[in-house]
This record gives sequence, C-alpha cells and structure tokens, in this order.
Amino acid sequence: MSETAPVRIVDCHHHVYQASRPIYPGGTPHPDATLLDYDAVRARVGITHHVLVQPSAYGFDNALHLEALRGREGFARLVAVVPPDLGAAEAGRLRAAGVVGVRANLVQGIPLAPSDVPALGRLCADQGWHLQVFANAEMVAGMAGVLRALPCPLVLDHYALLPPEGYQRHAAWPVVAGLLAAGRAWVKLSSPYALSPGEIGPLTHALATEGPGQLVWGTNWPHPNAKGVPQDEAALMAGALLPLPASLRPAVLWDNPARLYGFAS
Repeated sequence: MSETAPVRIVDCHHHVYQASRPIYPGGTPHPDATLLDYDAVRARVGITHHVLVQPSAYGFDNALHLEALRGREGFARLVAVVPPDLGAAEAGRLRAAGVVGVRANLVQGIPLAPSDVPALGRLCADQGWHLQVFANAEMVAGMAGVLRALPCPLVLDHYALLPPEGYQRHAAWPVVAGLLAAGRAWVKLSSPYALSPGEIGPLTHALATEGPGQLVWGTNWPHPNAKGVPQDEAALMAGALLPLPASLRPAVLWDNPARLYGFAS
C-alpha cells in the first residue's frame, strides 16, 4: 500500500469453495478456493478485515464458511444463508459464531425466493442482523414496497445491479436512492463486471451523493460466475474508489463497514 492508503481495509464480500463439498440442487460447482488462497489476496491488497458470504452453491449448509470463520472472530464476519423459519436455538448458535447477516440470492433463486424476503426480514430484526439481497434492478423495483417495509437494515449486492448507463431512468433508482438517503440500506461496490456495459463512475458518484455513509466495498473473490476472472483485486478496489471524493474513500474501506459489521478496531 502507498503511504496515503488507509491502515484498515474491509473486504465486505468474498467466498471460499471446496470442490469435494456437496452442491445444493441447481447450484454451480466451483473449483477449490481456500482460505489460504484468500489470505494471499488479503496480503497483496492490504485487507485487514473481511466478510465471508455464503454462496448459493451450498444452499443452507454454512459449515464450510463457519469453519473458515473460526478463530478469526476479531477481524472476520459471516453472512449466512438460512431458511426463513430458522429456529431460535440455531440462530443463537450462528450469532455466537460470528454471523451478522443473512443473504438471499434472488438472481439465481437458490435456495430462496422473493417471497421469502419478508419473513427473512423479521428473522433478521429479531436477531439484530441485516438482510443482504442479491437481486437485479427489475427485482428491486418490483419489491419496492417490501424492501421499504423491512424491519432490519438492507444490504444490496453489487451496485444493486443498476445499469451504469441510464440508471437514473430505471424504476429501481428511486427505490435505492431513497433507502440510501434514509440510512435504511447499504450498497456494496463490488463485482462491477456483473453490470451491463457502461461507465460506472456516474453511478458510483450518484450512490455516494445519496448515501455516503452507506457504501462498502468487496472483492467478490474468487469471482464466481464471472466470464473473465479478474486477476488484480487491488485494481478492482482502485476502480471502485476512483469516482469517489478522496475524503470519502477511507470511510468506504473502513468506517462504513466497521459500523455495519461491528468491527471495533
């Protein structure tokens, strides 16, 4: 890192994979991508804290990611995938292990669907968790009422999959902008290669204008489902931060995610 780079950097979105693990029906197998492999990325980029995110490939079986989290509770967290009717005892076990949120991958629809979002929101509110939703912009627009009514914080994956070109004319934009401005939602500046083609700078700037304290960054390592796997996570970080005012960049890398995920130092 350069002398001006922040001391603390949170990667808010990455996975680990083990090829020998059973795959949830309909899920996509992935080659081994171990915690050791990820730690090499961490060292190269200067990442000090990280958030494991359960991928849809393993459905409700969070065991691999819980194993990866063990012993790292001081500088790592986990966003799990759970059924809406998760029992209180199991929720308590996950919370004690370092789970801080629940993810619903609605793009692939594995293993959850949009109809599960209200119940997941109630579960998260009961547990003090946030609900992380991976949905395309059309879904976000269609679920506007549900998302606005959530009783827990909302985290939207990967720029909320808004189109870089013409985002301000998309029906999802006022939904995302309103939730950001109200401090009700967070947006991950991650996986820009998942968006439709276009210059991402204006979208990033607009998100920062609406919710400067609600933006976080993530590598999305090891980049599942990417057509061309990025080779330089440091360049991805630089590209995500470049459209932001220099004064805001340290907040996106540390202050904002520390507040969201409960990192003290």
